[in-house]
Amino acid sequence: MKFIGWIIAVPLALVIIAFAIANRAAISVHFDPLPYELDIPLWAAVIGALAFGFVLGAFIRWLFDHRWRSEARQARRHNLALEREISALRQRLDQIAASRAEENKSESNQRRLVSPGDLT
Repeated sequence: MKFIGWIIAVPLALVIIAFAIANRAAISVHFDPLPYELDIPLWAAVIGALAFGFVLGAFIRWLFDHRWRSEARQARRHNLALEREISALRQRLDQIAASRAEENKSESNQRRLVSPGDLT
């Protein structure tokens, strides 16, 4: 799986580097209602806008996925409780089996053969 990531990441990085080299000219970025103006290279403005959009989209997706994370957390807790219950039931079953084996052993000791002379 890492190999596929490298196959995608390396060409993408080369394209971004080529874009940055080809677009080094400075542009003015205006923040309209505010009196600020920023002179930055074109590549920084484009890549910065893409990065900002990616981060904003990831944040919005994270907000909307709250329901799924909550359900997964609840299912995880439920699974842990069921695993604890299974473990407790197995221990109880082992204890019952051990006590029954002990009862059978004591019963077999009580059912010894008695000679006919002892019956009278």
